[in-house]
Amino acid sequence: MQKEIEMEFESTINSGQIPGVVLMAKDKSGTKLNYTRCYGTRTPRTGTEPTTTPTMTVDTPMRLASASKIITAVMAMQCVERGILCLDGDVADLLPEVGEMKVLDGFEKDSQPNLRDAECAVTLRHLLTHTSGISYVVEDPNLIRYRDLGLIAQPNAGRIAERFKYPLIHDPGRRWSYGPNLEWTGKLIERATGMTLEQYMQDNICAPLGVTDMTFKLQERPGMMARRADMSKRDEEGVPRIEEASYYQSDPEDCFGGMGIFASPAAFMAFLQSLLAKDGKLLSADTVEAMLRPQLDDECEQSLNDELDARQETNHGGLLPQVGIKRSHGLGGLLILEDCDGGDWRQKGSMGWGGFPNLYWCIDPAAGLCILIAFQLIPWADKKCVELGRLFERAMYEQLKDKM
Repeated sequence: MQKEIEMEFESTINSGQIPGVVLMAKDKSGTKLNYTRCYGTRTPRTGTEPTTTPTMTVDTPMRLASASKIITAVMAMQCVERGILCLDGDVADLLPEVGEMKVLDGFEKDSQPNLRDAECAVTLRHLLTHTSGISYVVEDPNLIRYRDLGLIAQPNAGRIAERFKYPLIHDPGRRWSYGPNLEWTGKLIERATGMTLEQYMQDNICAPLGVTDMTFKLQERPGMMARRADMSKRDEEGVPRIEEASYYQSDPEDCFGGMGIFASPAAFMAFLQSLLAKDGKLLSADTVEAMLRPQLDDECEQSLNDELDARQETNHGGLLPQVGIKRSHGLGGLLILEDCDGGDWRQKGSMGWGGFPNLYWCIDPAAGLCILIAFQLIPWADKKCVELGRLFERAMYEQLKDKM
């Protein structure tokens, strides 16, 4: 099956459907399974100079987008381990902007927003599980209306407090709603430690792992800039073209913990394998296990499943089946509460998430496997990327099973 999958990837790349991709899979020790393949180029081919187009490699820096969230979650849990932060304490002491957020309960007849006080405080646990009530604007019709009325001061600002200070869409702890919770988590870490999130990450993630290709500040890293992949977007005919992205032109003032990290696949895989192996480089084994446990009560868990089932076009589950599988949320990612395909694919308790450029990751403790599939093609949930990603994941599970 592995050879067939590799031929499928080669065919897809050679036909120009996908510019490039990096595939990685490892078991806990990297001895039974240590798979890496790189296909294609880090920029779309023009057809005129195919031999000079730089190839995609494991050291090609990429935009992680929302795959940044798990890294920021680990940084937050390091602060919890060290007594710097509390999972269940009110974050308003360090994040007064969050403490001031009202709940948006629709609008009056004159289009004035109906705002009220929240019933309880936002906690770090709420932020890490997307149950705080802080939603991305595009995820909620009331917030879209609120924005369109001009009530969000700077919706595209480079500072978190300006871009994401707007009302909650529900009381904390009442529902699951996807939002910029890890942006606020990053700001919480900064204020608790007195460090920028970039410096904290370099000292507490990169240094223990021995990796260098990971940063929020790409413009300050000319070596990474020179090797980075271009972002691609399909044109009207489905052909990948270079997307001129603002985040490659300048860094935002703040470190956006939920979407702002750039890293090479090799660096990100080192991070994932450390969590899988529970090797103590980043967190204690007990803390990793806590992150991988379901955190939602019945009400929030039902809302998560209802949301993901109802909005299949958004496909928050990434490579997972769109419907028909029960999910929850851990402290940093989506969990599945039952085996996929009778245990031949992801197993109960596996955690995963992804990033907008079709970058998918998974940590499966039961199988003893972590997987990274790194495209740089937008938008999210590209049909070809999802198809290829699922083929690769299944092949890796089959290969690991054959070696047991």
